[in-house]
Amino acid sequence: MASETGRMSVSVALEKQEKLDAIAHSLDRSRNWLVNQAIDHYLEIHDWQTKKIQERLDISSGKNAKFHSSDDVHAMIDKFKA
Repeated sequence: MASETGRMSVSVALEKQEKLDAIAHSLDRSRNWLVNQAIDHYLEIHDWQTKKIQERLDISSGKNAKFHSSDDVHAMIDKFKA
């Protein structure tokens, strides 16, 4: 099954384009392939971060959630500084 693709145009500074071209050349890949890899990695990281944030929000809103005052946090940090 062929994958569906869409087209988009992105303007970048010439210096960035030259760096991308150099990386693509060193990998023997096209600039298009390199940009798609970068987008894939960004989307993976974004999804991971979003999931982790939601997990922590769920924990913090639970009935067993525990919070510390800023004074408690500073006191704990000071222990590590000593």
